[in-house]
Amino acid sequence: MGKSVILNIDPGEIVQERDDTKKEYYVHYFGFNKRLDAWVTEDKLSIMPPDSEEKKNSILTRYNKRQREDLHPDRCEDLESGSLAQFEKEHEENTKVRNVDRIVLGRYEIKPWYYSPYLYKYPHIPTLYICEFCLKYMRHGVTYKSHIKKCPYTRPVGKLIYRDKVDIPKVKTISVYEIMGSEHKLYCQNFCLLAKLFLDHKTLYYYVPPFKFYVLTEDSGKYSRIVGYFSKEIGNDEYNLACILTLPPYQQKGYGKFLIALSYELSKREKKIGTPERPLSDMGRISYKSYWTDTILQLIREKGNLSLKEITDETGIAPNDVMETLSSLNMVKYWKGQYIISIANNKVIEEHFKKKELKKQNLTGYQVKFNPTRLIHKSK
Repeated sequence: MGKSVILNIDPGEIVQERDDTKKEYYVHYFGFNKRLDAWVTEDKLSIMPPDSEEKKNSILTRYNKRQREDLHPDRCEDLESGSLAQFEKEHEENTKVRNVDRIVLGRYEIKPWYYSPYLYKYPHIPTLYICEFCLKYMRHGVTYKSHIKKCPYTRPVGKLIYRDKVDIPKVKTISVYEIMGSEHKLYCQNFCLLAKLFLDHKTLYYYVPPFKFYVLTEDSGKYSRIVGYFSKEIGNDEYNLACILTLPPYQQKGYGKFLIALSYELSKREKKIGTPERPLSDMGRISYKSYWTDTILQLIREKGNLSLKEITDETGIAPNDVMETLSSLNMVKYWKGQYIISIANNKVIEEHFKKKELKKQNLTGYQVKFNPTRLIHKSK
């Protein structure tokens, strides 16, 4: 469709329309993440005046440039040609409209952020019911209620590799299960479909055998309920993480950093240096930047002036990620033809932890922390 409109003062574009009970339009806001796209009624729209076109094009140009650079920072000049650009264009076109309005996952009703290829023959799914234990999905509540009465699972499949007690109301412990995509193909495929509802750039749905999945749960009694996960490609020495997700009801509770810390601890035990696959989602970028900053500054705070190699060896964080983090804090200097880490002023470090402490005091609810001593995992 592509008609430019203004909705509540924000410029956007009509992507699709539908006329089920009343006419609605699916609108994408220029310059904003697709998770903010929404179905709106006609009375909320107005046609963008001609003098706004220049502004719209400026917004789109900046947005598309950022998107290209995030996807392929080393190839942003070449993206307009070749099969890669064609694939991305087709993927973008096919996934523009969010196809599921809400999911029911255990005790939560969640509004998805993005398209996921559930049930191809149904372009619009008002409610999708997903079993929180086996991840089987269905369209009807009656079927869902019947399923949960007889589902034999009470926790994720796979091998338990972590368990620790936590001070969380109605939760005894948190656990992590390691699941091989080659051994539990259907479960991992269903997990990918669920994750795609909240990850824009994720394109892996069905080819799961080369991956391990690390699924994090909250445990109460005999039930272990999924909180989030990350996946990792087997045999890939360059990356220690492929995709990462904390489900929306569990965000802002420390679980994202927990999963990142786990991925680095696994790398260290395998005597490898780790970095996540790119592109990172906007929220993933924030989580990683926060983790890298906390981890590196805490190490420097404890041990003083360290070389790049010493920081990398101690933390498992890749040299480029260390340099990027320290550069953002103005702790890298160029001297005699090379970059060196400069820790002449401890004020930056102390200011960081002071802000962190203030933020911690303002947080409501619980915050989990990763405890490496509770990880039951041996490198092979």
